[in-house]
Amino acid sequence: MRKRYVAPILACLALAVPAGASAHAKSPTVALDYRLVLDEGARTLDGVRVGILDGDRSLRIASNGVPVVVLGDLQEAMLRVDRSGAWANRASATAVAQRLVTAGRGWQRVGGSTFAWHDHRLASPPYDEARVVPFARFRVPVRVGNRATAIAGSFVRYRRPAAWPWLVAAAVGVVAAVALRRSVPTRGPSLAVGLAAVAGLSAVASLAAFGAADSPTGRVAWVELILAAVVGVAAAVALVRLQGERRVLLAALIGAAAAATSIDSFGVFRHAVVISAVPASLARLLCATAFIAGASAAAVGLQKDRAHL
Repeated sequence: MRKRYVAPILACLALAVPAGASAHAKSPTVALDYRLVLDEGARTLDGVRVGILDGDRSLRIASNGVPVVVLGDLQEAMLRVDRSGAWANRASATAVAQRLVTAGRGWQRVGGSTFAWHDHRLASPPYDEARVVPFARFRVPVRVGNRATAIAGSFVRYRRPAAWPWLVAAAVGVVAAVALRRSVPTRGPSLAVGLAAVAGLSAVASLAAFGAADSPTGRVAWVELILAAVVGVAAAVALVRLQGERRVLLAALIGAAAAATSIDSFGVFRHAVVISAVPASLARLLCATAFIAGASAAAVGLQKDRAHL
């Protein structure tokens, strides 16, 4: 490979890898087979706000000054959230098992007056394709002030969607792009650049949609959103400024990076509930477009015939 191609390729790789890594660090779960729904009375307990975050796996308590004590599996005091912050009981077997603290004695501060943690009691029963249980219950006992109550709700399951239409669309899209490149060789460079642009935009939009979904802290993942925007702008500038063979090679690399990034989100095609800031159908379309256009851009741009560049 000629030296003049190395800089743009390494730059694109440097941009592509952090984008995927950041989105993955935020939350590896992009889709589930179920949704957790709190009971109407469990959303506000004596003024204490309760919510479910992070792909229906985390429980969040926001105290308004009223002390809330979460009980563990042995009905022991596991977690206390009040005006002074969140405190985990080091003598609680449940708190230790859930890695809130290490085993010991006394209470250890683990967060502020709004605190979220992964609770194993929110884990759904295993998925059974032959017998889907559409409805199940969960219950986390708590004490709000001096009153014993519980954070309760339901698992609502959904049947998995069919993945084969998306697989067929991917195969047809890549084959069609390669066939068009061979039938009209002079359009090869433009086709590669156009496909790369579509793939890059779709990949960035997909990362932004997943990054804007609820996180363990309950806040928008601004770092991921900003990084996705920077990646998109930098790739677009490089694609516009380069010319000739280097531009086609960069388009192929952008397409490959977009396709590779979208693979991390393939769970949206296997599960019914998509954890995204956009509707499930749009999230699937963005992932499919990023992969199909990206793989097509790579296939078209890396073909050996460059006589018409």
